[in-house]
Amino acid sequence: MHGVRAPSSGGRGLLLRSSLAPAAHGSQSSHMNLLKREIAVSSTNLEELAKQKKYRILMVTGIYPTKERPHSGTFVKALVDALEFEGHTVEIVHPKPGPVPIRYASATLQVFLKTLTGRFDIIHGHYGLWCLVGRLQWTTAVVAAFLGDDLLGTVTAEGGHSKKSLLVKRVSQWLCHHVEAVTVKTEQMKRASLIDDAIVIPDGINFELFQPIPREEARAALGWDQDRYYVVFANNPAIPVKNFALAQAAIERLKARGMTAELVVANGLPQSTVVQYMNASNALILPSVAEGSPNVVREAMACNVPVVTTDVGDVAQVLAHTEGCSTCPHDAEALAAGLEKALLHTERTTGRQDTAHLDGKVLVKQVIAMYEMAIEKKHHRAKGQSVSKGVRYGSSS
Repeated sequence: MHGVRAPSSGGRGLLLRSSLAPAAHGSQSSHMNLLKREIAVSSTNLEELAKQKKYRILMVTGIYPTKERPHSGTFVKALVDALEFEGHTVEIVHPKPGPVPIRYASATLQVFLKTLTGRFDIIHGHYGLWCLVGRLQWTTAVVAAFLGDDLLGTVTAEGGHSKKSLLVKRVSQWLCHHVEAVTVKTEQMKRASLIDDAIVIPDGINFELFQPIPREEARAALGWDQDRYYVVFANNPAIPVKNFALAQAAIERLKARGMTAELVVANGLPQSTVVQYMNASNALILPSVAEGSPNVVREAMACNVPVVTTDVGDVAQVLAHTEGCSTCPHDAEALAAGLEKALLHTERTTGRQDTAHLDGKVLVKQVIAMYEMAIEKKHHRAKGQSVSKGVRYGSSS
């Protein structure tokens, strides 16, 4: 079933500031308060827009949950679910596992053939090279969603950046100038994009899935000891940038402080199981060397579980108002102190309340508004007209 093509806006401008653009002068506290106010102010207009426009979206991605890999690309699935909840039609281009060149060739052919039919209003790519696949046609507006490494580079175990990731970074920066809209997760990524009008929209969290469960209930379901301390590491330990060794070192330093906790790994699991792991744990640890806007932090916050993390990406802003959480230097002793604080915080945190503005059903309004802008920009380009300032989204002025 395909939705009705969204009508042209007839030149009607849509002017929205980037919700995550920081104030010129101010603290992290004022920054987050500004974010919440701007979302509240714009929500009525965005809801009205969502009712008027029902888009047909072609989502292009190399990662998406499957039976074999239920943990892969869950944030893309969360966006798809939120868009469909709003009444939009989404079709996924996600090539099957196989040789990388064949996957890209397959996706390119699918995108080309599907867009020739004129059935889609927008192509939404995820990750630099998959966004490039979406751009290898010129009939349909393209939104490029960058995920982190594609603009920041991939940190190696030696602390540098891999040559492949630097090439992907150059391609991504070029692509930023050749699509109708660019979305990134953080202000750091926006700076790396080298364009002024990249739109900062973090991944929305599925608040219906990630919600508090009584710790005793979650531990009983997993067969965990009710009287022990548990700290969950919700990433792949084999990825150097995730810095699993630092998590292990922090647990050892915590033991030296007189508190013993078991470090458990939640990797490659269905999200429903990850929810149980988070709720069964006393804290989540994120010792990464670098991140964009780590989803596991916001997911733990939605479960009211304390988070202890290194100062990467946007985590300092996300955790700023939540007791029991800590943003630490890249140091085992500092992380151990943060874990001790979290374990002594016996009550559930206020993380869910503090991150309500990051609910996927809230942030999807901004995504829909971005589609409107991208389609309008494509419409003007097709007519050889300059794009009106009234349809710019994410102005930093």
